[in-house]
Amino acid sequence: MNKKLLWTIIILIILLGALWGLKAAGVIGKDEGIKVSAEKAQVRTIIESVNASGKIYPEVEVKISPDISGEVVALNVNEGDTVKKGQELAKIYADIYVTQRDQVAAIVTQAQAQLANLQASLVGLKATVDQTEANYKRQKKLLDDKVISRQEFETAEQAYRSAEANYNAAIQNINANKANIKNAQAQLAKANEDLSRTIITAPISGVVSLLSIKKGERVAGNSFNVGTEMMRIADLSSIVAQVDVGENDIPKIKIGDTALVEVDAYNDRKFKGVVYKIANPATNASATTTTTSTDVTNYKVHIRLLPESYQDLIVKGRFPFRPGMSASADIQTRTAPNVLSVPLNAVTTRDMNADSTANAAGNKDMQKAGNSDSTQEVVFVIQKDGTVKMTPVKTGIQDLNYIQVTSGLQAGDEVVTGPYSTVSKLLKNKDKVLVTPKDKLYEVKPSN
Repeated sequence: MNKKLLWTIIILIILLGALWGLKAAGVIGKDEGIKVSAEKAQVRTIIESVNASGKIYPEVEVKISPDISGEVVALNVNEGDTVKKGQELAKIYADIYVTQRDQVAAIVTQAQAQLANLQASLVGLKATVDQTEANYKRQKKLLDDKVISRQEFETAEQAYRSAEANYNAAIQNINANKANIKNAQAQLAKANEDLSRTIITAPISGVVSLLSIKKGERVAGNSFNVGTEMMRIADLSSIVAQVDVGENDIPKIKIGDTALVEVDAYNDRKFKGVVYKIANPATNASATTTTTSTDVTNYKVHIRLLPESYQDLIVKGRFPFRPGMSASADIQTRTAPNVLSVPLNAVTTRDMNADSTANAAGNKDMQKAGNSDSTQEVVFVIQKDGTVKMTPVKTGIQDLNYIQVTSGLQAGDEVVTGPYSTVSKLLKNKDKVLVTPKDKLYEVKPSN
């Protein structure tokens, strides 16, 4: 072996030894680990909420229908007008009701005149009764004294009985006439009421939210069935959002819960409200909807908007909301102040018995959890050596971004938060990870 070849072999051996030493020290050939995003467990306030969509309505909206039928001869408002209670809104053709009122009034007047005549004649009849009664008693005494004949006595008796009968008949006529007058007066009152009903007035102050008729149209009254709906008046000083909440979420909601309501017309605002009513589908048929696969029960939840949250939008008595505006609400059902929490994406569920890696690692906490329930909520806590520890946790309430951790973690523990597939499926206990900023987590290196 020549000298040059020998030195070449020696140099190669030295290089291989150096490479082996560098690799053992982790200087080269280092496994960077799985790229993940991470965040530390922190103390914060968690507000659990239920999101639901629906419509804006006035709390009070009155449908106005006429009590009588006829032609609309005057219409004094337009849709959107503000009206006061008692203000005249419309008028129905009244001539027929004026005629009916006058006819009944004439009947009342005539009956009252007849009553006056009967009462005047009653005085004369009473005098006749008194006179014939006195004569009857006198003739009876004379008959007893046998001064007059029985025929003369019977004539006096007959005159007395006849006067008494006429008097009683007159009293009956007067009573009958009084009854007729009372009946006629009732008819007159109804005629006057019908006449007054030809003028439609506002039952409440508010805004004409719907106008269904035009001048000249005929409308049906409420006498025998539901009359024509002429218009609606809404009291817009009290606004509610009616939202549909599914049966899975409805147990979380209770009267008095606060809510933040977004209205599409004001997409940059959130209005505060309070739940004041939860409708029962058993009495509210509109609260149920049907899908092609199953029946889904929705409950109408009524949220009263607090006026102070939209007071600045009220200009010169004009209200910012209109019935039927689309809205969505975040109903705040529970609040946990100053609790330990992690991002929602950090918590996943794993089958502890099926996780051979976890069992092989001898993690006592995980084995204990696996013995009681094979499926366990876990997080992956990043260790100092860059590996992760699959840690069982117990959780509480959650909001849109974070979830409360009641046991298993301490403040400051760094947990893996993404990617989702890595946390939920790929990552295993003691896997090595490389914490990467979220904006670079999904970067793809260009190929050479």
